[in-house]
Amino acid sequence: MIRPRIAVVGSLNADLTLPVDHLPGRGETVLASAPGRQVLGGKGANQAAAAAAFGAEVTMVGRVGDDDIGHQILADLSGRGIDIARVTVTPGARSGYATIAVDPRGENLIIVDPGANNLLSEADVGAANLSAAAVVLVQLEIPLAAAAAAMRAATSPRVMLNPAPARALPPPMSELADVIVANRTELAQLAGVDPPAGLSGIAGLARTLPGHADVIVTLGQDGALIAPASGGPLAHIMAPRVEVVDTTGAGDCFCGTLAACVAEGMALPEAARWSVAAAAISTTAHGARGRLPGRAEVAALAYSLRQRTLR
Repeated sequence: MIRPRIAVVGSLNADLTLPVDHLPGRGETVLASAPGRQVLGGKGANQAAAAAAFGAEVTMVGRVGDDDIGHQILADLSGRGIDIARVTVTPGARSGYATIAVDPRGENLIIVDPGANNLLSEADVGAANLSAAAVVLVQLEIPLAAAAAAMRAATSPRVMLNPAPARALPPPMSELADVIVANRTELAQLAGVDPPAGLSGIAGLARTLPGHADVIVTLGQDGALIAPASGGPLAHIMAPRVEVVDTTGAGDCFCGTLAACVAEGMALPEAARWSVAAAAISTTAHGARGRLPGRAEVAALAYSLRQRTLR
């Protein structure tokens, strides 16, 4: 089987993960319930790692600082078989860093210091030659100008946008996306409304986004909803029940797996089914990359998932 080729344009971080008894509220100080763990993360790098674990040939485009963390990030990606030739080591800049609180249910709260990620430029993207990729996957932990440049430069059949963290998008970006993958909070922020209640409200809101993209809404333990750009029936993929340890990076695992599946020619609902399975498996270990499943493990679970059609 020919390995599908994807390019990921996005962020690369180190993560400090702190277990807490509960997530802090506004103005509240919470003590960690156990020593913290430093692991590697960043939405872009996580998604690249997930795609590579599934079997895709992956090129990473981004920036790290010229520091110990930056070199650890590069060594980790290279060890996963990811092409890092287009990851720029930036003198005088620190690498991106995130602090993550995780409660006993696996829910999290994340604060990101972008560091060198904020220096990724349109020129960096232009030099990356994205034309060889079957899917170009972009997130928003990098400057909007660089993200938009990647979407414009892509000549692949599919440009996939994960608008996380969510922010207002200039109209051209919505028009450039072939697939938008957002969770329910990001979907609401993109639409400029409060998060909708219930599946029908989410389905209706997914239809309102500007542009001509297929929209996938990730729903955590409720699976994922696929709203096709054609206006046809929506598909709801149910998530499996697993022993959740940490949901950090589950959305990234979904996106990376989805990009790999689409790149090899899967129809979007089937690709989403595999991605729901992969994301569920990823929550059974600590850290954003604690357990990134391979193709065989995903397949064993994906075919058991139920799917229903919504009008």
